[in-house]
Amino acid sequence: MSVEDPLTRPSAPPGRRAATFSMSVLPWLLAGLSGVLGALSMPGPGLGFLSWVALVPLCFALQGQRPRRGLQLGAVAGACFFAFLLYWLYTLWDWAGLLIIPGYLLLVGYLALYWGAFGSFYAWFNRRLPVWAMVLIAPALWTLLEFLRALGPFGFTWGQLAQATYRELPLIQAAALGGIWIISFLILLINYLLYLGLSRHRWRYPALALIVLGLVWGWGAARLGRPLSQEPALRVALIQPNIPQRLRGDRAYLSDFLAQYQKLLARIPVGSTDLVILPESILPTYVLHDRLILGYFERYARERRTALLLGTIDARPTGFYNTAALLSSGGTLLGTYDKVQLVPFSTEYFPGIGLFNRLGFSRWLPIGRLGELKRGAGFRPLEAPWGRLGVDICFESIFPRIGRALVRRGAGLLVTITNDAWFKRSWALPQHLAFGVYRAIETDRYFLQAANTGLSAIVGPRGRIVRRSAVAQAALLRGQVQLRADLTPYVRYGDWFIYLALGLLGVAGLWIMTVGARHAVPLPDKPSRPSTDSSHRQR
Repeated sequence: MSVEDPLTRPSAPPGRRAATFSMSVLPWLLAGLSGVLGALSMPGPGLGFLSWVALVPLCFALQGQRPRRGLQLGAVAGACFFAFLLYWLYTLWDWAGLLIIPGYLLLVGYLALYWGAFGSFYAWFNRRLPVWAMVLIAPALWTLLEFLRALGPFGFTWGQLAQATYRELPLIQAAALGGIWIISFLILLINYLLYLGLSRHRWRYPALALIVLGLVWGWGAARLGRPLSQEPALRVALIQPNIPQRLRGDRAYLSDFLAQYQKLLARIPVGSTDLVILPESILPTYVLHDRLILGYFERYARERRTALLLGTIDARPTGFYNTAALLSSGGTLLGTYDKVQLVPFSTEYFPGIGLFNRLGFSRWLPIGRLGELKRGAGFRPLEAPWGRLGVDICFESIFPRIGRALVRRGAGLLVTITNDAWFKRSWALPQHLAFGVYRAIETDRYFLQAANTGLSAIVGPRGRIVRRSAVAQAALLRGQVQLRADLTPYVRYGDWFIYLALGLLGVAGLWIMTVGARHAVPLPDKPSRPSTDSSHRQR
């Protein structure tokens, strides 16, 4: 009998090698698939139904993984999601130049870390908790991470799961109870139940998903069917001038731009409107200090007997502000609101701008100087004869807390003025408007959005888009809205649902530390290398 030489021992069959390779690659492919499906479900592609299954592949990829590998898989899914979702950042190439490439990659990488955190904590909880607990813990974990992503000066809510379902009105009425967070929780819950059904071949989990959806849909349909309280109507008109971004900052075109506004404003009959709304920073001049321009708008307000809301950059001894100004129907200035939540890493707010300038990077930017604007004093409504007007400027409408703060301070109507011309005809425009639908439902207020090139819209208190403009076309939208006084549970009690999610995670962690450690599912050890000692060789 001869001893087999290990150097001549036959290798594993090709089929086994292929199977091993596919098993090692499959989790990464599934994670990437979840990211792509999630992006396709967002406004723009508009395949919202995919949101209910988009994260099922990621759950399969995380099955049995350690937290470290869960972090990597979640980050891959998040990178695929945000890289696809935020492609429209490249429309800023004309202003940021080559710097848009590292900026885009850094933003995608940063946002992907939240998905990575989900993957890591999910893997840790999953091997220590029973299935019935994970049904609640997985959605709670996801929702809490979305909430954390919205906090602070670098907060960025773009890409919340709930954005995908903004047209499914019966299903999203629950946002009135606890904000947009409830809808993200619901979507992750359905994904996880479907994953359990597929992985365990048990139909009770998909059946439970259908029951949950049915209950939420039924409650939402009943809310949609309830008549609105009858506050006095306010007649509004939204102006969309469609001024190209490349030209709108050039004072040489000031008279042309003013003529475009005059043309649209002239279409509004005398005495037919109570409030006319113009977009953010309407003209390349400090309107409130330009007597010729301001005088025109004051005369217009008096002659047409209408209040007028407009956006401008305002220069003061303390600095520059992105400002909304409200003129009365008598042509007097009723008040101003200064933008508080500035866009980070932009012309509005750029941390470390001094160092950036000293390194000479600013000269590479066609956009000009960065971080020039000052923050406003706080979120406060504008006072008008017929009530309080809650105004936010552009980026601010993506934050639930801002709309809630304005309504708690008495705003009966929410208005966003914006300039999305930076992003041309991209997916950024419908994605931005989707947030307005949620702000309306959360606060039970009409939501108006006046945009330079679109999308401008009138949204009802239950999220129905009553009027909407086309993109890249001059438009005048007219309609009737109400200044409402009802307060939703979300306005009254705020982010209670986030506290509930945090409580669930805390209870789960306490259970694991006290009881669950001995019930943890052990993970297989890494296989050791086979010994080369001749005494262990097989004959």
